[in-house]
Amino acid sequence: MRIPFEHTAIGRRLAAAVLGLGLLLATAGRAPAVINPSLQPCHLVERYQVALVATVTAIDEKNTTVALAVSRVTKGAFAATAVTLAATPETAEGFFSLSKGQSLVAFVGTSRHPDEVLFYIGSGTWNRGRMAAASRPGEWNWTAMMPSENEMIGIFNGAIDRLAELLADAAEHRDFFPAYPYVKFQDDRVLGTLEQPVRGVALADLDGDGKLDVVATSAAGVRVWLQRERLQFEDATAAMGLAGVKASSVAAADVDGDGRLALLLDGVLWMRSATGFVRCDRMPAVRGLITATFQEMNGDGWPDMLAATAAAVRVYLNPGKAAAPFTDATASLGLDRPQCGAGQAVLVSSGDWDGDGRTDLFVATGRGLLLVRDANKGVFQPHPSDLDLELKPADDGERTGGAAFGPVWRRDAVSLLVPRHAGFALLTDRGGKVADCVGFCNETSEPSDRQLWTLAEDLNADGEVDIYAASGSKGSSDVFLMNRGYGSFMRPMKYDRSTFPGDGYAGGSWGVAAGDVDGDGTNDLLLGCTDGSVRLALNGRVALRQQAKDASAERYLAKLLQACLLKVDIKGPRGVVGATVTLADAKGRVVALRRLGANTAAGSWSGGPLALAVREPGKHVLRVRYSDGLVVAREVDVNKVFEKIVVGREDTIQH
Repeated sequence: MRIPFEHTAIGRRLAAAVLGLGLLLATAGRAPAVINPSLQPCHLVERYQVALVATVTAIDEKNTTVALAVSRVTKGAFAATAVTLAATPETAEGFFSLSKGQSLVAFVGTSRHPDEVLFYIGSGTWNRGRMAAASRPGEWNWTAMMPSENEMIGIFNGAIDRLAELLADAAEHRDFFPAYPYVKFQDDRVLGTLEQPVRGVALADLDGDGKLDVVATSAAGVRVWLQRERLQFEDATAAMGLAGVKASSVAAADVDGDGRLALLLDGVLWMRSATGFVRCDRMPAVRGLITATFQEMNGDGWPDMLAATAAAVRVYLNPGKAAAPFTDATASLGLDRPQCGAGQAVLVSSGDWDGDGRTDLFVATGRGLLLVRDANKGVFQPHPSDLDLELKPADDGERTGGAAFGPVWRRDAVSLLVPRHAGFALLTDRGGKVADCVGFCNETSEPSDRQLWTLAEDLNADGEVDIYAASGSKGSSDVFLMNRGYGSFMRPMKYDRSTFPGDGYAGGSWGVAAGDVDGDGTNDLLLGCTDGSVRLALNGRVALRQQAKDASAERYLAKLLQACLLKVDIKGPRGVVGATVTLADAKGRVVALRRLGANTAAGSWSGGPLALAVREPGKHVLRVRYSDGLVVAREVDVNKVFEKIVVGREDTIQH
């Protein structure tokens, strides 16, 4: 028997939370975005007889009419291929907001009102209309604009093209647009407490036993916890040769192909020996260093050092030979120029903005700089942008700018999430131009408070990359934004405070890393907190799966529960850091895109195998582009609840 979601315990709690929030907002006079679970695009598809997408082909300002070409009908039958939309004086304001080439999404005809038209023109603006006559379905009268405070609030305020994609997927029964926070983390496990605020944290398999270990840095010293038996952590700082070492940032990678991870602690290289880590002098001293991390910078596959300093971004190249020194390539990459941030204190984030396989940068200085590689020599050049991404410091002087590259706006393309203390900017590529889409993202556009360091990863195993922004400040909560898909996000803690029951989320974190610590196929969170504690928040997704199996057959929850979890381990003596992993379905649609070594917020490091979730089982192609250009591809039949996949350089099918 199907139990309606609102009748389940989870549904009743959510309904009460949403109702309480609505009352609070009404009394406070504020109106941040609130998602309405009872009125979503799927409900409109059920209610209306026809759903279609159309494009504005002509605008007649004299007669206030718009000519539309129907580009796709996703539900029902609609005879007309062209529509004339006639505005009235009451709807003239909306008419003049339309432009040629713009799309709109329309729902036509209910069982009670076959002539009714409901259409969306973007920016949260919904409108009503009527067909002139049943015999003339291509003639619509624009009867009313629907203000945001009416009954359409909380349904969809995103981009028109993303709503069109949602309808197309709904026609194939592959849409996923949940209105409930399907995410749960367990209470924090405190691994230890340092005497100073934690700065960077890392998840990496330091001892090669296949389990993720933990590193934390602070002004009071570095701490290392090795995972022995499952989730049993042992303080091994002294045993690993790191007693008394102090640092702010940490990264871990195999720098010379010997199969053992080296640590980068504030620009100092520590190589793994038989007994622990030993400091070596292969890395030159960096003056004014703020953070340092590993990143592949020149296409040879060896992890290089990328450093943020008080005067510039600096790069030191790894020759890939044991005991050989790293060499300064800052000038040869063009990073010694003022237009690339030289001469100013900076923070830097890395990713592949344009999909060419090379590392691009976002530099947090001035108005914010997006630096991409030129086609000839790979020199960094500022990407033209009219956006003001000035990253104003907090009252205590801490700078902002822990941005994250990742497939946040779309699953098949990289975007850039930039925290700005007062909110976020979500940068995407629109025809070669940088656009800020944050205003189309539901609750992402709500104000935030002092969130600094951003991590982009799928944290509820639904196949969409979420956002976790750590505050870096006492008394200021972290922010978690659950990606609903189609460019829309929600803040689960607004609806269900038990999403993060631990104190780490509310108390403020500086370091943040993600990885599958307990081996269940989902991403867990490691938080380095401002109170000095190092906290592990295990993902409760699997427990939620078991709990919810008998609770509801609600459509999107059922789809979430059938998702297959893949643990993908990329092997190789080189080319791993900076490698791009793509998973595409049988029709070539990208369902997962990741870049290894992309989440380095505030000098933290997210290592280990990738945890990917696939909502639609079936045959897929897994493609790995190593950072030295080697490409590996294999067919994967995704049909298990949990599956481990190991990919190596010898598995090459494509070059």
